[in-house]
Amino acid sequence: MKKIIINFFIFSYLFFNFISNSYSEDSNKKDITTLLRNQQLTVFDIGIFRMKNDLENTKSTVSKHFPSDKVNVDHIYTDVLTSFWRDTIDLIVSIPMNKNLKKENYMSDMYRCKNIFFSVRDHLLRKQNESNYNFNRASSYIITTFSTPTSWPSWKYDQKQVKDLISMIQLEVTLRPTNSLALSENVSPIRCRGDLAADNDTLIISKKYN
Repeated sequence: MKKIIINFFIFSYLFFNFISNSYSEDSNKKDITTLLRNQQLTVFDIGIFRMKNDLENTKSTVSKHFPSDKVNVDHIYTDVLTSFWRDTIDLIVSIPMNKNLKKENYMSDMYRCKNIFFSVRDHLLRKQNESNYNFNRASSYIITTFSTPTSWPSWKYDQKQVKDLISMIQLEVTLRPTNSLALSENVSPIRCRGDLAADNDTLIISKKYN
């Protein structure tokens, strides 16, 4: 009889322990799903994600500017960086160069950088209504990028806000030397920078000579 009572208590302990653990696991699962469901995904977050994806898809366009050099698409770096304090959004395209970037190559490097900049920009804006006015195309792209099917933005009718957003989104193309070129020739990158409505005259070229 004593043995039966002991077995009963052991069984009861194991059973309630199992129920408690199961409840705890279910509770933990509910906690994490509740946490995830309550996280806010802003239209800003959606827009940045879309631009990252769009910029990633420009790599094949960039590689066409290096037919003889055979630049590996996987070696082209793209990213979208945001700064809350500077209130900026930077679209980064960085291409490795295994030659040029010397002082005597400045003109050819500058034109190549510009050509890549406008190729990337035109690829990003390719789905917008055809227009010679780049501001219209850039506006349409940005409004679409920072919108959702259920919330069309009211600020799209405010030209100042649209213009402010265009100016804070900067596309930067960098022709950077590979490690071997940087060490052997002591050269620095060349950069082209501007917003998505930039033209040839407003594009900023920067180059530092060692």
